[in-house]
This record gives sequence, structure tokens and C-alpha cells, in this order.
Amino acid sequence: MSFTLKPSEGTEYKLTMRKGAKATFVWEVTGGVVNYDLHGTATSGSETSYRKGREVQTDSGELVAAFDGAHGWFWRNRGTQDVTITLKTSGDYGELKRVK
Repeated sequence: MSFTLKPSEGTEYKLTMRKGAKATFVWEVTGGVVNYDLHGTATSGSETSYRKGREVQTDSGELVAAFDGAHGWFWRNRGTQDVTITLKTSGDYGELKRVK
């Protein structure tokens, strides 16, 4: 999937996962860099951050769910031009959806 962020715009996409489930991912920015937070929100509402980055153009890895809930990324474009993010995922998750 691909989506575009205008300057100062942010968005969040999350995977629905059970504790211990694994998903691989890769995302890449065209046209600039973004700040991001890879995190999870438990069904109880508590949150945990897996990792964060500033002025990043790409990231990849394996996400292992620490608990039942929604796990994914918040990206923000702090640049002065539109950027496009392309996200690819595979693995053991229920759905991938835009949250914000």
C-alpha cells in the first residue's frame, strides 16, 4: 500500500495481532524523510513503543506482538514537500487498517 503525507501531516496504520504473532515489514519514503513511532496498543488501552526514528527514509524488520491488540506505525512528515510512503507487510495478523 502507498499513501501521501502533506507537510506537517501525520497518519497511523496498525495490524491486529495476537500476543507472540509475527509480521515482517518494509516501508520506504519517496520525496523526503519522516519521523515515526512503531508501537502497540493493547486491548486494555495501554501502549508500548517498539522503536522510534527521526528523519528516516526507510525501515524494515520483524514485529513480534508483545500482547493482544493493534501494532503499527505513526508517521509524520516534518518536511516542506509532500512525501509518499510505501508499506509492505506479511505474516500473522488479522487486518491492516488506517487508524488516524
